[in-house]
Amino acid sequence: MLLLNRRTASSIVVALLAVAVWFPSVASAAGTEKTNTLMTVGEMCGGCVKKINARFDGVTGIAKVQCSIEKKSVTLIPTKGVRLSPRGGWEIMESIGKTPKKMVTPVGTFTSKPKT
Repeated sequence: MLLLNRRTASSIVVALLAVAVWFPSVASAAGTEKTNTLMTVGEMCGGCVKKINARFDGVTGIAKVQCSIEKKSVTLIPTKGVRLSPRGGWEIMESIGKTPKKMVTPVGTFTSKPKT
């Protein structure tokens, strides 16, 4: 039978409370919702980047657009609390002649124009 003195017992209780407080915060951080939309296209150049940035500039709900010529990708970062329409993003890209090959959104992955 294990007998603990008061000091050891209180140290164990403090340690257990610290662990109980720490673990829920780790779980909530791991569960953060992904909100960005990532699109890959067939070709991308400096002119494409200018067109894409100009077209998405001022679109309600989009905080930032990041283009990567090397990865042939466009990342749409929404303003806080906004969920972007997959179809809307796809159609904007089509309007400038850059039909996405693949689109990864919080609601799913698309290889053809989303219905919603």
